[in-house]
Amino acid sequence: MDKNASLQKKLEEQLRADICFDLKRRPLLLCNKKGTFTYLIGFADSISVEAILSALMNKEEGTLPASLQELSEGTVPFGGCEVTKDPALAASEVLRGSAALTLEGYDEILLMDIRSFSTRPPEEPEKDRTLRGPHIGMCESLVSNLTQIRRLLRTPDLRTEKFILGTKIQNEVALLSISGKADETFLKKIRQKLQNAKLPCLSMTQETLAGILVPRKGASLLNPFPKVRYCERPDIVAASLMEGKIALLCDNTPSVILLPQSLFDFFEESDDYYFPPITASYLRLVRVLIFIAAVLLIPIWLLVVKESSRLPRELQFVLTDKNYAVPLFLQFLIIEFAIDGLKMASLNTPNTLSGSFSVIGGLLLGEFAVESGWFVPQAILYSAFTGIANFIPTNIELGYSFKLIRITLILLVEYLGLFGLLGGVLFWLAVLISTKGAGGKSYLYPFIPWDSKGVARIILRFSHGREQKK
Repeated sequence: MDKNASLQKKLEEQLRADICFDLKRRPLLLCNKKGTFTYLIGFADSISVEAILSALMNKEEGTLPASLQELSEGTVPFGGCEVTKDPALAASEVLRGSAALTLEGYDEILLMDIRSFSTRPPEEPEKDRTLRGPHIGMCESLVSNLTQIRRLLRTPDLRTEKFILGTKIQNEVALLSISGKADETFLKKIRQKLQNAKLPCLSMTQETLAGILVPRKGASLLNPFPKVRYCERPDIVAASLMEGKIALLCDNTPSVILLPQSLFDFFEESDDYYFPPITASYLRLVRVLIFIAAVLLIPIWLLVVKESSRLPRELQFVLTDKNYAVPLFLQFLIIEFAIDGLKMASLNTPNTLSGSFSVIGGLLLGEFAVESGWFVPQAILYSAFTGIANFIPTNIELGYSFKLIRITLILLVEYLGLFGLLGGVLFWLAVLISTKGAGGKSYLYPFIPWDSKGVARIILRFSHGREQKK
């Protein structure tokens, strides 16, 4: 058996060619030497395949070089080529969209990157829209996402490092950073974690990767605060890289992981930098105040109702004059769970029925609930306010972490009154203070430790752009 037949057989064994109908093996004759061109039908760009085959088959007889590397340099009209002697590596590349060429008399495999995946248009993400600025987002192709970022960061200082993760099902991960901006010590740690990652596959892509980069062990498993920021906007990723952060792109997902992050990074919005400074500062202040009110409004109102005898006459209007069968704290808990149930149901509701679903859900949680005597109007009003406020941060995990804070405060107020509210607030403040970000810094930076310039940047939006903060 010649070298070509042996290599081709090993390659087909690695690819399980006997059970893959979409694996194309194109025999060819090159200067009286038999060869095989192997690729996956759905991954290959037909124009590139035709150009390569045409160039190979038109090769003049007796002009074959000594190695496939020289053949690729002098004949193959394509840039992305490499040579390997490992059939397993070649099979892995074919599964990711490359084509493999084996040729009689050569103990090498020539790999050509001819991938061409079908992707959706880079539409603006629904969860992070802007009134101004580019209305474009990421898609499920790593190369396309990297191109979008490159368009905004046309600098040789942008470092792009490629990693292949997964022992059974491999996936590509790109590590992006700006030379001279990123923390080299933190970058080295992330690089080592990616190199040492031992996992069968990235089945849930970025979430599995986040578990490797920022592992949660022991008591940290109960800490609800997110340490990883996900983003689907190339302008935010580019600006974050200029700030000194690092970004990780995973193939097959539009979400980019940004590290490290503090609590206040999750409150930043693109519109902060597309509006004039005074308008952006006002919107930023409103965003933070409403989110804080969404956490404390219901517990404080419950405390006021419990201590209504101490309430001045001028504030008596906040009390309820309705009779109710369900305790107030239980009303809020039921509505919290009902809202989450409606959210999950709405994800599986076809667009044509979403309008009807919203009307039915509003009626069930609104007028009918009050008329039945189960709920008071204030419970519906305050729960609706907090439900809307949970969508202020683009990070969903942050919204749910503060929802858990609100639920614990409601329970503490019901059973311990004022001391329960104060104790709960102090407990969660202690959790926030003790939480460390992915880079080892305080989760409450720049307040802890105090950085006056950083605090000013959080509260106010200055006239210069976000990229000039450093």
